[in-house]
Amino acid sequence: MNYLSFIRSQYRFLLFGFFMMGLSNYGQTFFIALYSGEIRAAFNLSNAGFGALYSAMTLLSAAVMVYSGRLIDAWSLPRFTTFVLVGLAAGCVMMGLATHIVWLALALFMLRHFGQALSSHTGMTAISRAYDKNRGQAVSLIQLGYAGFEGFFPLMAVALMAWIGWQQSWSIYAIMLIVLAVPVQLVLSRAEPQSAVEDEVTQAGAPQADRRAVLRDKRFYLVLPLYMASPFLLTGMFFHQVQLADARGWDLAVLAAAFSLYAGLKIVSSLLTGPLVDRYSARRILPSMAVPLLLGLWLILIPDNLFGPVTPFIYMGLLGVHLGMAGPVSGGLWPELFGTKNLGAIRSMTTPIMVASTAASPVLFGMLLDIEIGFTQIVGVSMIYVVGAAMLAFLGLRDKV
Repeated sequence: MNYLSFIRSQYRFLLFGFFMMGLSNYGQTFFIALYSGEIRAAFNLSNAGFGALYSAMTLLSAAVMVYSGRLIDAWSLPRFTTFVLVGLAAGCVMMGLATHIVWLALALFMLRHFGQALSSHTGMTAISRAYDKNRGQAVSLIQLGYAGFEGFFPLMAVALMAWIGWQQSWSIYAIMLIVLAVPVQLVLSRAEPQSAVEDEVTQAGAPQADRRAVLRDKRFYLVLPLYMASPFLLTGMFFHQVQLADARGWDLAVLAAAFSLYAGLKIVSSLLTGPLVDRYSARRILPSMAVPLLLGLWLILIPDNLFGPVTPFIYMGLLGVHLGMAGPVSGGLWPELFGTKNLGAIRSMTTPIMVASTAASPVLFGMLLDIEIGFTQIVGVSMIYVVGAAMLAFLGLRDKV
């Protein structure tokens, strides 16, 4: 089934996943960072102080998700969706009313937990378990929700801050979630193709592992290093992109412009990878994800005059291709290996590991840069890691594809 016919037949439930991914932007770093200046001024926080509080609440969110994320397996989808969106609205209310740092911390936790973590978890888990033959295409389509909402969320935030103030804008977000998002998502969640879910769960011979079985399966540990490579490495690289531009002699404005190519190729790569996952399986494609990542990292090691001023564009373009591939592959990998019956519990176990790695890499990379270990050494070791991780994934999955 091609994209157009798939969308025509399943557009309501695909919209549910699309909106859940988009609504997660309320808790994403780029959105909260738009308010960082106002937050630091209101609570008398330094850059380091706000960063430490934010990282702590992110890690706490990851720890709690081990328990909250698995509820999607036991509850009906409308019930779990209501829980997530009402929790996200409560976080917005808390941010809008916070007058003490304790309330700020609670607001950050709720935004990170119900937004960045559980909203995207709901969309990805519901879509991944609902479709078998078209899972790759479905994941590719709903991930466009990130980019779709990223296009207007910053403009909305800036306009509301200028109009009614930064805290009052969060109250508007809460009203929008309760009045618009909750009823719309409840209607769309009921379009879940139950027959597809039941067929997947009861399919003869299909794997239906629980958490304990996953933790005993050696494939999980062989796949995990590559699965975690880009969240860890690229978060560290992006966080320190100003230092990277200085080290390479890249104009920061050029590097910033290259993000447009990165975003475009990420979308294109995702849409192309989805049908490949459906045809060949995520397990076959997973090791090949390392190729564009390795090529992108290699560009940091080569002489500046090899590609000239277009080097930042090639670098960011390759990273966009890699991350575009990662969405459909990661969405299909765990259902293929372990089934969909306990998919929420499995994803709520792997996602916190990913979140913790993204919290750790900026600190680790910063420490290395502070002791004058440059990007050449960091990238060299990173490439060795990626090659090793790809080999482990290939060896771990070769007998199962």
